[in-house]
Amino acid sequence: MNFQNPWWVDKMSIYGDDQVKRALSVSPKFVISPPQESLLLLGPRQVGKTTFLKTCILSFLERGVEPTKILFFSCETLRDGKQLISLLHDYRAFINSQEAYVLLDEVTFVKEWNTSLLHLFNAGYLRNTLVFVSGSTSVSLRKETLPGRPIRKTVFYPLNFRVFYDVFYGKIGLPTINVLQVEEFYRGAVKLSPYLDRLNKALLEYVRRGGFPATGYAAGDPLNSLYETYKDAILSDLAKLGREERVFREVVEKIVDFYASRISENTIAKETSIGSHNTVASYLELLENLFVLRVFRKIENGRVNYKSFKKVYFTDPFIYRVIKRYVKGSGYIEDSEAARIVEGVVGEHLAREYEGTGYTFFKGGREVDFLVDQIGVEVKWGKAKPSDLKLRRGYVLSYDTIGFEDGKAILPVSMFLYTLSSDKVFYDYR
Repeated sequence: MNFQNPWWVDKMSIYGDDQVKRALSVSPKFVISPPQESLLLLGPRQVGKTTFLKTCILSFLERGVEPTKILFFSCETLRDGKQLISLLHDYRAFINSQEAYVLLDEVTFVKEWNTSLLHLFNAGYLRNTLVFVSGSTSVSLRKETLPGRPIRKTVFYPLNFRVFYDVFYGKIGLPTINVLQVEEFYRGAVKLSPYLDRLNKALLEYVRRGGFPATGYAAGDPLNSLYETYKDAILSDLAKLGREERVFREVVEKIVDFYASRISENTIAKETSIGSHNTVASYLELLENLFVLRVFRKIENGRVNYKSFKKVYFTDPFIYRVIKRYVKGSGYIEDSEAARIVEGVVGEHLAREYEGTGYTFFKGGREVDFLVDQIGVEVKWGKAKPSDLKLRRGYVLSYDTIGFEDGKAILPVSMFLYTLSSDKVFYDYR
C-alpha cells in the first residue's frame, strides 16, 4: 500500500509518476478534471483510465488535500474481494479514518469485486469519500450492481471525433444538435462549411489513429509503436477470462472479412473451425463487454430482431487496424476499406449518443446503414444523393457533398460527426 502511495511521505513524488509525467509533457495537453461525484469507470484497455486516476491525484494534492487522505491502489495483484476489503480496512485502521479520496484501478478482474465494493459501502468504509473505481470489463456488471449507492456507472471510450478535433485542431463554437431533428441539425451543421477541409483532414487522421489518447500523440504511424501494446492487452484479458485465443482469432478475422456487411453467428461458425454458433455468440458478447466491438441489430417494426443478421464494428478505428494486422499481417488501410471503417465510426458515434441505435433492411436487399428511432443514416463516403437513403427522413453522408431535399440532409461525414457528438469523455453505462 505504501509503495503505491509515495505522496504519503513526499507529496512532490506525484510529479515523478510515469503517467503524470507523460500527461504533463505532451502538447497539446489533455487532462480531465476530477468529477465531483464518485465514479465506476469502465472502458477498454489503454484508453487512459490509469492516467486519469493519477492526474486526479495530482489535482487533489495541488488543491491542498492532505496526502494521506488519498488512497490509490492497482487491484490487478489482488486475488479476490476479501483482499480488497482487507485493503480498505487496513487503510481506515492505520492511515486515515476520516474523509478520503479512494482510487481503485482495474478492479473488475478481482473475483467478486462487485459484492465486495457493495460491502465496503454498506460497512461505512467509503462514507464521506470520493470514490473512483476503474475496470476494463463489464462482464460481471449488471444494472442492479451497487443499487442505491452514490456512485455513477460510466464508460471511458476512446475520444469521439468532436473531442479529438477540439484537442488536436482547436475548438469550434458549435453546440451538439439532436440528430432526430433533421432540419435543425442540417441548419447547424452547414455552419461548419468554412471548416470542411480541416474537418476532413482531421477525420482522415482519426481513421488512421483512432481516439485513444496515446495513438493521437504518437509520432508517425501509431501502429508501428503501439501494435504490440494494444494486441497484448486484449489477449491478456481473454486469458484472464479463460477464453481461447484460437477461437478469438477466427471470430475477429471473420469480422474483418465481413466488415460493414450483415453477418450471423451461424455464418462465422460455418466458415471457421469453431462449429458452434453459441460459442461465436459468447465471444461476441465478451468482446462487447471488453469494449472491443459493438454489435448492431436489425430494427424491425420498431423492435429489435435478435435472431436476424447483425452488423459488427470495432469501437475505434485503431482497434480495427490492430486486429487486421493481428489476423492479416498488415494494418495498412486500403482505399477500398476506408468507407467501411468510416461507416463503423458513424455507427459508434450514434450508439454512444442514442441508446437503441440499430440498422434495418428490406426485401430486395435495400439496407439502411443505421436507424435511430425512425431516422435513417446512410454512409456513402463518396458522392451522395437523397435517393441513397431508403427511408423518408434522415441523412446521407458524403465526403464533401452538402444539400437538403425532401426531408433528407446530405452532409459530409466530418461535419455530421462533429455536430452529432457531445463533448463528453465519460458516457453513462447502459
